[in-house]
Amino acid sequence: MYYEEKANSHKPRYGTIQDDERLSAEEMDERRRQNIAYEYLCHLEEAKRWMEACVEEELPSTTDLEEGLRNGVYLGKLAKFFAPKMVSEKKIYDRDQARYKRTGLHFRHTDNTVQWLRAMESVGLPKIFYPETTDVYNRKNMPKVVYCIHALSLYLYKQGIAPQIQDLLGKVAFTEEEISNMRSELEKYGIQMPTFSKIGGILANELSVDEATLHAAVFAINEAVDKGEAAVTIGTLKNPNAMLRNTGEELAQDYQDTLSRAKASKELQASGRRLSIATEERDVYEELLTQQEIQSCVDLVNTQVAVRQVNQAISAQNEAALLVGLKVPALGLLGVQDANSHWYLEHFTTYCQVQTRDAGGAVMLEREEIQRVVISCNDFAEAEKRKLEAITAINSAIRHGVAAETIEELTNPEAQLPIVYQTAANLYQTELFSLQIQGPKAGLGHEELSVAVEMLSAVAVLNEVLDTKEPQAVTEQLSDSPLGFSNMDHDNLHR
Repeated sequence: MYYEEKANSHKPRYGTIQDDERLSAEEMDERRRQNIAYEYLCHLEEAKRWMEACVEEELPSTTDLEEGLRNGVYLGKLAKFFAPKMVSEKKIYDRDQARYKRTGLHFRHTDNTVQWLRAMESVGLPKIFYPETTDVYNRKNMPKVVYCIHALSLYLYKQGIAPQIQDLLGKVAFTEEEISNMRSELEKYGIQMPTFSKIGGILANELSVDEATLHAAVFAINEAVDKGEAAVTIGTLKNPNAMLRNTGEELAQDYQDTLSRAKASKELQASGRRLSIATEERDVYEELLTQQEIQSCVDLVNTQVAVRQVNQAISAQNEAALLVGLKVPALGLLGVQDANSHWYLEHFTTYCQVQTRDAGGAVMLEREEIQRVVISCNDFAEAEKRKLEAITAINSAIRHGVAAETIEELTNPEAQLPIVYQTAANLYQTELFSLQIQGPKAGLGHEELSVAVEMLSAVAVLNEVLDTKEPQAVTEQLSDSPLGFSNMDHDNLHR
C-alpha cells in the first residue's frame, strides 16, 4: 500500500518537474494530474493516522478510507472524542458496523455524519470548512470531507484537545496503480481539489475576533439581565459582537428569565468563595455569565419552546405543524424526513395515548422521547416501504408463472408474510395465480396475501401429514391450524 521513504528528500513520489527535464505540454499536464492524486493520497494518510490517534482504533487502508468514512461511524467516534458531552457511544448508529457489513449503507448512517457536523459546531470550528452530508454518504465530494478533517485537526490541536496532524507529503509512497486509480476517481467526479496548505490562514481569518469587543458585548448582556428588561436584554443578545446563535425576538422574556436565574445561581456560588480569595485574584467572570454560559441559556430556551411546539402539534393533530416543529434547529433532532410526516403524527399520537394511560393524566414529551419516536417511526416507514416493494415483486412473480420465482419472493422476510414451505411451491403458484386474476389489476395486497399464504401453508402441512397416515396428527392439523375445521366425525378419519 504505502511505505515510509528512507531518503531525506521531502519531494512527493511524483514531485516537481526538474529543470533538466524536457517534457511536452501534454506530458507536463499528465505529471500535474498524477501529482494532485499523489498529494491527495498523502492527505488521506495524514487524516487516517490522526483519526486513529484520536479514536484509538485502526481505520481502513488509505485507498479504502473514503469508502470507509461513508457510513459516518468513524466520524461519529471522532465527534465523541472531542465533544463527549454531545456525542455518546450509544448515539452512534451501527457503531460496530455490523449492519453496514451485512447489508451496506442505510439512510440512518447519515445520522452519524450529522452528529459529527453538530459536534464541530459545538466546539466552534468555522462552518466554511464543513462538507454536506451528501458529500460523505453519496461520496459526492470526499476531498472536502478530508479537507474538513484537516482543518478540525489544526483547530483542536491549537485548543490542546487533539494531537497535531502529521505532514506526510513526500514521506509515503503509493503504487502506480493506486495513484492512477485515485486520479480516475477525482476526474470522474470532477472535483476541485481544496488547497490544504491554506487551512491555517483561513482558520486564523475566521477566528480573528477582537476579544475586548467580545468581552464588552458580554458585559452589556450581564448588565441588561440585571436591569430585568427583556426588550433591552434581547437587544444585547442580538449584538453581532456577542457571537451568539439562534436568538429570537419573540422569546425575549424567556431569555431574560432563564439568564436571570443562571446569573443569580452563579453569584450565589461565588459569594461563598469571596472571603478566601484576595480581591486582586478574583476573576470577573466568577459572578458574570460567560459567552458560553449565555449561549447555553439561549439554547435551553430554544429547545424548551421547540419541545412545547411539538407537543402542541400532536395535541392539535396538526401534521404540518408537527413536521415544522420537529425540524426546528434548536431541537437538534436527527433523521427527520418530510415523507414520513403522516407516520410521525400517527406514531406520536399512539405513543402519547399510551403514556397518558400509564401516567393517569396528560403528559409532555421530552426531547429524548421525541428523538426515539422519530427514529422508531423512520424504521417503521422504511420497513413499510420495503414491504410494499416485496409485495409488488411477489405479484410480478405470480404473473410470470414460475413457481420457483414465486416461492423465492414469498420467502423474502421484508414481505412480512407467514411461514412458507418450499416443497409446496406449485400449490402457492397455482392458488395465488387464481386469486390474482379474480382481483384488481394492481394485484394482491399484503393483507390478502397474508391470509392466503397462511391458509395455503396449512394445506401444505396437511398434505404432508396425510402422507403419514396418522389419524391423531391429521385431526390436530384440521382443527388447530388456520384451516379450523370443527364438528369432525372421528370415525371418518380412516376414509
